[in-house]
Amino acid sequence: MASAPTTMDTREPALVRLLGLVMSLTNVVATTWILLLMVLIVADVVGRNAFLSPIAGVPEMVKYSIVGIVFLQVAHTHWKGQMIRSDGLLTLIAKSRPRIAAGFDLVAQLIGLGFTAALAWAVWPKVVRAFERGEMEGVSGHFTLPVWPFLAIIVAGSVLLSLSFLLSALIAARRLRHPE
Repeated sequence: MASAPTTMDTREPALVRLLGLVMSLTNVVATTWILLLMVLIVADVVGRNAFLSPIAGVPEMVKYSIVGIVFLQVAHTHWKGQMIRSDGLLTLIAKSRPRIAAGFDLVAQLIGLGFTAALAWAVWPKVVRAFERGEMEGVSGHFTLPVWPFLAIIVAGSVLLSLSFLLSALIAARRLRHPE
């Protein structure tokens, strides 16, 4: 079962505290983004219905914002042990065989690390290409939105999530060696 890295030591290393702070900040940015997006959507609906004048580009902004918000928040969610997962069997095993449960958790964290690192690795060339080509979303002359910042958020969020998986794997490895 993933838990916040505060269980790693009684005193967290500075790097762990820094990583936790970065993840908390990305979560705050994403939460603020959600609030601003809600205001934008309401303004668009009011403009569309009351003045027959919608705000240009709202569908594009919402589409890319959802992706950005998810990748800004996912690392913090995992870091705090609040990621959705089915751990009923793991909890049952942990009661009688904590070392086996820690082994399963270690494997799960390493698989997560592998997938998120692969995602960051795969998307990075797309960030570079989108930046170099000036790729835009939308209709030229009406509304365009650069694509590369959102792809960069995917990479950054994936890297942060990879680091969270790595720390969780280290915690699971410690529980494997020294079950509680």
